[in-house]
Amino acid sequence: MTRLSLLIASTLLTFNASALELAKYPKTFVADKGISVVIAPSSDEKQALVQISGINHPLDEVVLLTDVKPRSQDESDYATTLDGSAYVLIGQRQDWGGESYQLYLPNNRDPLYLSFDEKASKAVKPAELLALYEKQHKDGVQDKLARFDREKRQQYHVERLQQMDKEASASCGTTLKTDIDWQAMDEQLLKELSVSGYCGEVVNQMNNLCSSSPEFKEQAAKLNTVECSFGKEMKIREQGNRILFTTERDAANQGEFINAFLRNR
Repeated sequence: MTRLSLLIASTLLTFNASALELAKYPKTFVADKGISVVIAPSSDEKQALVQISGINHPLDEVVLLTDVKPRSQDESDYATTLDGSAYVLIGQRQDWGGESYQLYLPNNRDPLYLSFDEKASKAVKPAELLALYEKQHKDGVQDKLARFDREKRQQYHVERLQQMDKEASASCGTTLKTDIDWQAMDEQLLKELSVSGYCGEVVNQMNNLCSSSPEFKEQAAKLNTVECSFGKEMKIREQGNRILFTTERDAANQGEFINAFLRNR
């Protein structure tokens, strides 16, 4: 998302929030570790103000304007813009037990399951929540969260790859390192894809093979570097003590592709 499109989206959201008519009865949910979530839907149920409290994250107590996007007849996503991309913050789902809500926090792999709190719901005043949203928006709080931070996103993937390298190194009894030319990385890919998930798959497969095959562990001792890049198609080859891996955004069965190469190299 470009700076101009972010500005346009921000302007539209501000206009929509100012004209927003909230439904009379908001809902409050709670999760483990003192987390609470307020959802105040608009009267037409197409948007909602969402406030999360009790988390050690910049989102804490920020009131966000979300679009309610139907997934099916009985399920919806509450989506906003975070770090330059559309982000589903809350999922409303239907299962055998009835309606449920799930909270998706940034950098958390698993959702938090929410329980309805009737007493807390009655204490929420929609007009005060809307006023807080408008004050925070005037102060630029939501805009800062919506803006893409390339350095922050890159550092997240660097740290995740370091952890994957560490685990594979321990399993294989050698020092493995995944390298990416970050300066050459397309910003759109960095926004939209889990780069560490794509590029970390080589050491992930090495970790699995070293854990299950003494023969492969002996072979892995000759390797120390994985160089990863994105291209038009998946390719992988060995060059000295390095594995050169090219992946692509729509790569299918990437793990199987890498595993087969490693076993037959």
